[in-house]
Amino acid sequence: MRRVAKPLLGSGVVGLLVVGLILAPSGSAAPLASASACSSAKDIEAIVDDSGSMAITDPNRLRVQGMNLLIDDLSPNTQLGAVEFGSGFESLGIPGAATVFPPGAVGSNASAMRSALDTAIQADNGATDYNAAFAKSDTDNPGADARVFLTDGGHDIGTYNEGHLVHKVPTYVIGFGTGISPGPDQARLKKIAGDTGGKYFPVQDASQLQAAMNSIGAALTCQTPPRQFTDTLGKGQSKLHSITVGAATKTLQITLTWASPLDKFKLSGLRLIGKNGLIAVASRSQPPGKLKVTKTTSSTFTIVKVSKLRKGTLSFKVKAAKIGSGTPKVTLTTQVGQSTHK
Repeated sequence: MRRVAKPLLGSGVVGLLVVGLILAPSGSAAPLASASACSSAKDIEAIVDDSGSMAITDPNRLRVQGMNLLIDDLSPNTQLGAVEFGSGFESLGIPGAATVFPPGAVGSNASAMRSALDTAIQADNGATDYNAAFAKSDTDNPGADARVFLTDGGHDIGTYNEGHLVHKVPTYVIGFGTGISPGPDQARLKKIAGDTGGKYFPVQDASQLQAAMNSIGAALTCQTPPRQFTDTLGKGQSKLHSITVGAATKTLQITLTWASPLDKFKLSGLRLIGKNGLIAVASRSQPPGKLKVTKTTSSTFTIVKVSKLRKGTLSFKVKAAKIGSGTPKVTLTTQVGQSTHK
């Protein structure tokens, strides 16, 4: 996977006090709610299911891409560690859970973290053992102040021993796939999140993993939850969106996520409009003004950070540039929220 970050010369527990930010499909929406009791996580441990069923439920390894999004969301000084779990193959000497990468500062270790995820997450760890998962996370990172727990199946190795309570910190849980029954399995995942002060994100399938992880990143960094647009587009089709920007908002992050690396989407036409007309665009250096835009790309997501904003309405267009996954139309999820990096 190749990642590119470049300036475009032409182009839970949620929320600190959020001032002046309004995001909505139209200008008629109410301001976002604010909260004052939030402290950004400083040391996070990710617990990623890599059981054999993931070969079916997440064939494009979007859980890896979701983790890459989380790495992008965190500040350079934030500590992040990760473990993978399944049930292991004891006869082959493979444990039920193993370190993907040890806790370290994101800023100096981001590239190594992404490489470790790409190497380790291969759907090769048997069944699903939550006990092994939480025990390994506690051993690797006993000082973590938050966790992310991702699984496509219910605990199926013996009795679950409430391992999430041994080291009780906010745990943000993503559950998806047919291996999670709508009864006890979902109840267990909700309980893990609820007992710890985290949040449960039930998603229908792997295509929503990246968007869910992006929302978790906002919670971990005390940002207001991103506003979300979902579009189903055929090749060459586009959709125009607009959001209202408050006077205190200077930077926003627009995140596009999709399921298949064979597809490609683009964002264009960024325009900031005030009540008296056009204020700024992304493609001009002359008046009325120029928005500063920075883009990070991957095979299944694009992050666009827009700064030099002022009060007005920001509009943009998303387009399906390539549909190579074999379906006439594909789903694009667009999330707009605050950026932790100016």
